[in-house]
Formats: sequence, structure tokens, C-alpha cells
Amino acid sequence: MTEATTKKRAAKPKASRKTTAKTGARKPKAAKATKTSKTAKAVKNPFEQASGLIVELTRTNFDETVDTARAVLTAKDLRLAVELQNDFVRAAVKRNVEAARELNGLAVNLVRETVTPYTDRVTSAFEKLRAA
Repeated sequence: MTEATTKKRAAKPKASRKTTAKTGARKPKAAKATKTSKTAKAVKNPFEQASGLIVELTRTNFDETVDTARAVLTAKDLRLAVELQNDFVRAAVKRNVEAARELNGLAVNLVRETVTPYTDRVTSAFEKLRAA
């Protein structure tokens, strides 16, 4: 790389970040919704679904944490910094609770799918014992 190329790259501002009108501090990106599609659920097993959900949640949480930390550090006043942190915590808690619900649903479905064949076998065995 040449020195001119390095300066051009360093001089480019990130267009995806918005700044507040009052303070010039960057606002963190909007939280990404965890994505699960019905077609993906049909193809993937519950372990793959859970793994994908956890990976997506971890990435989103990390990105949001970094963006919020940058915004807080560049905030011009303490009130704005606290407000940014409060917004981040609310969004993170909401996102994590939704992910926990999805993981719980996956776990319940997995247990039902796993237990159903055994339940059927035990039921038929008891019916045979009653008939005898």
C-alpha cells in the first residue's frame, strides 16, 4: 500500500453511523432481530437451530456492545451517555429474553420428538400386558 492509499482509507468516514444533532456523539446501530425462518427450521435439526440462534445472538450482542461503548465514549455530556447505556440495556435484555424463549421452544420440541417413539413403545407394551 502506498501512503496516499492509506490516507484515503483513513479519511473516509463511516456513512452507516449517525450522529446526534446536539452532541455529535455516534448513535449505536439499531438492534438486529434474531432471524429464524420456517423453511430453515424444516431443514435444520434442533441442535443446528439452537447453535445458529446462539451464534447470531452473540454476534449481535457483541456488535451492539462495541457500538454503544463508542457512542458513550464520544458523548458530549453525562446525561446522553447514561441515556445511551439505558437504551442499550433495555434492547439487550429484550433481545436475550426473546432468544431464551426461542431456545426454550426448541428444547421442548426436541424433548417431545425424542420421547414420542419411547412413549409409543411403552404404551403398546402396557396394552399387551393388560390383554394377557
